[in-house]
Amino acid sequence: MRILALLILGALAWLPACGSRHAWTLPVEAVTAAELIPIAPAGRLPATARPVTYRVSLELDPRETHFTGYVEIDIELSSAVTGLWLHGDDLDVTRITATAGGETHEVSWTEVLDTGVVWAGFPKRLTARRVTLAIDYTAPFDTSLAGLFRVESQGRWYALAKSESIQARRFMPGFDEPGMKAVFEMAYTVPEGMHAIANTAEISREPAGPGFETIRFAPTRPLSTFLLSAAVGEFDRVERAPLPPNRVRRQEVPFAGYTRHGKGDELAFALDLTPEMMRVFEEMLGQPYPYDKLDIIAAPQWPSGATELAGAITYREGRILKGPNAGPAQIRALKQIHAHEIAHMWFGNLVTPPWWDDLWLKESFATWSESAVLAIMEPDQNHDLAAIASGLSAMALDSLSSVRAVAEPIDRNEDIRNAYDAITYSKGQSIIRMIDSYYGPDVLRPALGRYIARYADRTAASPAFYEAISRASGEPEIGEVFRSFVTQPGVPVIGASLSCGQGTPKLTLTQTRYRPIGSIIPEGTSWSVPVCASWRDGANTGRICTLLREPRRTLEIRNALCPDLVLPNAGGAGYYRFTLDPEGWLALSGGLGELSAAEGLVALDSGMAAFRAGTLGGAELAALLDAGLAHRSANVMMAALRAWEAVIAELDGEMADAARARVSDVLDEIGLPSAPEVADVILSFDANVLRDADSRLLLTRDLDAFLDGRGTLSSDLYGPALRAALADGGRPMLDKVLAADQRLDDAVFRQAVASSIGSVAETEDAMHVFDLILSGGISQQVSLSAMQSLMDSPRHRPAIWDRLLKSDFPRFVEVVPSQTRRNTPRLARGFCDTSVIPDLEALFAAGTRTLAGHERALAETKENLTLCAAQRAHIRAALEGVL
Repeated sequence: MRILALLILGALAWLPACGSRHAWTLPVEAVTAAELIPIAPAGRLPATARPVTYRVSLELDPRETHFTGYVEIDIELSSAVTGLWLHGDDLDVTRITATAGGETHEVSWTEVLDTGVVWAGFPKRLTARRVTLAIDYTAPFDTSLAGLFRVESQGRWYALAKSESIQARRFMPGFDEPGMKAVFEMAYTVPEGMHAIANTAEISREPAGPGFETIRFAPTRPLSTFLLSAAVGEFDRVERAPLPPNRVRRQEVPFAGYTRHGKGDELAFALDLTPEMMRVFEEMLGQPYPYDKLDIIAAPQWPSGATELAGAITYREGRILKGPNAGPAQIRALKQIHAHEIAHMWFGNLVTPPWWDDLWLKESFATWSESAVLAIMEPDQNHDLAAIASGLSAMALDSLSSVRAVAEPIDRNEDIRNAYDAITYSKGQSIIRMIDSYYGPDVLRPALGRYIARYADRTAASPAFYEAISRASGEPEIGEVFRSFVTQPGVPVIGASLSCGQGTPKLTLTQTRYRPIGSIIPEGTSWSVPVCASWRDGANTGRICTLLREPRRTLEIRNALCPDLVLPNAGGAGYYRFTLDPEGWLALSGGLGELSAAEGLVALDSGMAAFRAGTLGGAELAALLDAGLAHRSANVMMAALRAWEAVIAELDGEMADAARARVSDVLDEIGLPSAPEVADVILSFDANVLRDADSRLLLTRDLDAFLDGRGTLSSDLYGPALRAALADGGRPMLDKVLAADQRLDDAVFRQAVASSIGSVAETEDAMHVFDLILSGGISQQVSLSAMQSLMDSPRHRPAIWDRLLKSDFPRFVEVVPSQTRRNTPRLARGFCDTSVIPDLEALFAAGTRTLAGHERALAETKENLTLCAAQRAHIRAALEGVL
């Protein structure tokens, strides 16, 4: 009955105040956490209260284990309330008051849900008006790279705030969801001599007791809590000239970089890229950079690649520093992530999705911006091919029946991080790229700028975006194409059949949802698909386009007699796969060398997909992949190598040896390319897939010399060399690598070690690595990568899995960054055996706060185990007579 009374009281409390002249009216009975649990919001907070301004004072000394804070929040109430739902995760609140109408009252603080959902209970009912909460608290610096955490590097301490997605509540009470934008006035008290970085420029500095000073920062524009920055420590500050004005922005912007001590020189490359990159962004969108300064922070440790904290972009240092061994692939990745984070200043920061189900409105557009902007800056560097490859990689996840849509309702805080996946990032950017290509950059990009201007400093959900982009572009269908792809999971398959009888040749297009062998995906999904097909008729070529809404449509191919080759994804621009009749596949294999690199990439992917779906035979697939190896584009050649590697991984014994021999013969025939990036890929393939002894020896010698300081090694070869050396060098090489990992102070090398360490030959050595992970001998930042590497080894997998099942899983989870613990079910992905599913389910049956949100990874892993078993049997049967 008391719960019912609470519900009724809550409903009555949110009714209008009926003209009461007094702010505080009826007394309210206190309630317990147990009573509040049934009515606590598991996801979004009620819309009754909205923050307007935060005034935040934090005392931050990274050398200490705890910090203190004081926060005032001005809040607008739309209805009368008896308390407020807000956020605060494991904060030790010593006092909280509420002031309204000239009266101040003590308020209770009850953390109700372990996701940091809090009830601040009032002693009296408060009418609709403005109220100010004042909160004193202390909290520990986090130990799992979440919220406000501290790390040590070479005897120096640093404190950093990882606010995204719902981690600001770990260091500051407030309304921690993206739609609750407010102005923040920040002040940090820090040890003298330490740098302090916030979202805005410093406006004052004053002593704060012996050895400390208080730094105050300018008020922000309206921001969401997930964008808050707090970085304190003995950073090296790297000075740069302000970002100069341009034809879009009239004023200069203060600009600097920060690294841990001694790493400042390695940030120079990224800093020097920034002025031109910023100009291109501003002119492409027609919108100026929105913040009063820009700082680039290379964090000693960071749980993700980077985070777009407004005006203070923060990176894992291995993703933004360019050391002396940086290879072409690492440099390309650095440019991409830097463009991605700068794009967020508009997509996500200035215009913000109101809730996490619309995460794509920031992450998809930031990912698309990588290739869009870099293609303008470096038109001859094939950045569009990286975007195509990214979209094709997402199709593997999008081929599952359990896959989520790009935008899908999120009802629980625990599920928010599951939206940060290849569907949001890579599929999302491919959808944008497809629409940008179909309608033209002159249509979409100015429309994006007008959308940003319309919603600046506010929020916009997907329906608002669909309407705004259709209106701003003048193309009413654009919004529908976006909605069609964003709200539905799966990969469209466009079937193309050519008929040449009397009269004009005809191309019949169909659409279905892709289903690999073994899948339970239902039929019936359809999209509004912008399809462009290219064709060749002797020396005559052309293109035909349509917006395919229906399951089937027939088009006339004018100006052609009878095309001898049709490619249903012209320019590789579409987010879809295609399938052909046998004659069409034969013609495509024969003419693959004449296709552009972009078209070659999508042709190989669609061929592999058709093979996995059972509509393309083994001999036909082998011919297509061989043609890919001989393509003039290095990108297509590398894609063919990766496809063969995936096939060989499903084979064993004589069939695997025969496949390796076939690929080796083709490579010998075409010769090695001169481009270093491609040569490195082929060397890695020779050593670790074809198992060529000479290549393995070369890589091992180069690594050994590098570890001894007798030579250099491209960062692009760290992983391939480590895999060969660890497999062949025994325990002495493992010990040498681990010692070098501590000595070299190279974050890229550290990640490569973690990702390769499962290559050790002896299970005894794998157990030693396991123990190092549990004891902290492997950096927490890469602990999950190291365990995944061990579990990806067929030789070590049974023993590692046995330890996880029987005793060590809870200890392992504790050393994984909290942000990535939800991914731990994927450790079992290498089994390719459905018999492991019961043990996998049992491991996660209890469910704890530390594993919050693991359900999606578990469902995807179980489906992958089922599909893998079916696919392996199919691949071996289909290729038996070919190899």
